[in-house]
Amino acid sequence: MDESSTSDGGALVVCFGEMLIDFVPTVNGVSLAEAPAFKKAPGGAPANVAVGIARLGGSSAFIGKVGADEFGYMLANILKQNKVNNSGMRFDPTARTALAFVTLRADGEREFLFFRHPSADMLLRESELDVNLIKQARIFSYGSISLIEEPCRSAHLAAMAIAKESGCFLSYDPNLRLPLWPSEDAARKGIMSIWDQADLIKISEDEISFLTGGDDPCDDNVVLEKLFHPNLKLLLVSEGSKGCRYYTKQFKGRVPGIKVKAVDTTGAGDAFVGGLLYNLARDVNLYQLIAEEQLQLKKYIEENYLKIRDVERELANLSLEMKLTAGPKKAALEHMRKKIELSTESIRVAKMKEEQARKVWEAALQAVKDEEAIKQKLCEDLNNLVQESSNTQFARLEELKRRIENLNPSRSSTSVPYDVKPVGPAQISPVQDASSVPSTLATARTESTTNHGNGGNAGVINGHSTQPSAESEGREKKKIQIQGRVKGIGAVPKGRGPGWTGAGFDVDGKN
Repeated sequence: MDESSTSDGGALVVCFGEMLIDFVPTVNGVSLAEAPAFKKAPGGAPANVAVGIARLGGSSAFIGKVGADEFGYMLANILKQNKVNNSGMRFDPTARTALAFVTLRADGEREFLFFRHPSADMLLRESELDVNLIKQARIFSYGSISLIEEPCRSAHLAAMAIAKESGCFLSYDPNLRLPLWPSEDAARKGIMSIWDQADLIKISEDEISFLTGGDDPCDDNVVLEKLFHPNLKLLLVSEGSKGCRYYTKQFKGRVPGIKVKAVDTTGAGDAFVGGLLYNLARDVNLYQLIAEEQLQLKKYIEENYLKIRDVERELANLSLEMKLTAGPKKAALEHMRKKIELSTESIRVAKMKEEQARKVWEAALQAVKDEEAIKQKLCEDLNNLVQESSNTQFARLEELKRRIENLNPSRSSTSVPYDVKPVGPAQISPVQDASSVPSTLATARTESTTNHGNGGNAGVINGHSTQPSAESEGREKKKIQIQGRVKGIGAVPKGRGPGWTGAGFDVDGKN
């Protein structure tokens, strides 16, 4: 390729192959049988790539065949509306435009149903090729479906040869559609039959597994040993939402995908190819510039090998030092970790004991409160009991006094008056009986009574003298003597039995 062809921003990309009508369900995530209805949309991988390049602002053209029917003319008009050169299209009056029903099921698998028995795209002949248009191209892009049946297969190979002779950059996207091939073996052989002629190949992981007989599509060695041929300049592996991997003779790598909310992945691979070819068309040797940069980097490494080795040795020594010191540091960290764990456990136990002590203290406080309440109740009951006992004793003393007065009315006039009052629940004043009055006081009272109002003479009652007789005086003296020796209620002289009170009678009313 001459140098002048690498700088034109309007370089042409010619896309060769099929263009058809896709019928897609009006709802997503259903099978073809479950779809309630379908809507038509233009399709075909080569035509999709051409439209993608044109929408990015590039120059593209399409070469293929459709039926001379409403669908065919509609497709040609759509290309024109998207600024794609459709001068290489042919219209077959004997065949219909190809139709395909396609859906993306809920499980993520795509389902296809094609109607082309035969369709117009399969009938393109070598004589119908627009040779001048092919020679104008900088990039010639194609797939594998046009290799399935004659005469389209021969037209495909002829177009590739023209493009190669014209110095075009050949781009190949197998775009595997097994239902269109007679068998898997036929598909594998047909796709690989033109493999080594492409400058650029784009494949998917599923296609790697199919073409290599089930090998791991993520293994770089599988890709390089079984799919990378000597004439290949760039091999791309699309990985869906994860991005893509790329391989050249000098280097390989991976580019992550851009995260978006996917609506429908149908045609995503075609859009990827369109964007790639748009940029390559502006500078088809872009990959060569990258390779040159890689070579310069390799040269720099070789020239600075010794310095790099020194850096590597320093890194190795640093790594060794880190390994040697890692043991003690790790042990110290482990020791600190254990101490922290022990401290944490001690704090936990202390808090638990503190909580237990708090509960015990609360229980003890409640017990003290309960005991205080019980004590207060007992004190109140005791006071009530003492009060009741004092009142009972006082009532009994009053009863005894009345009985004494009833039994000895003659002595009630000479008895000493007294006043007995309950002092309190714990104190009761003793009651003095007339018999407990001292002898001198009794004598004085007798004399006072006798002499009062009588000038000291003996008293007279109802005309009779109250002068005591000798017998009564003897008894009085005897009583005074006894009272002089014994004082208080309950004093019992000798010779008297139980019940004696000193008044000469039984408190129970017996003589």
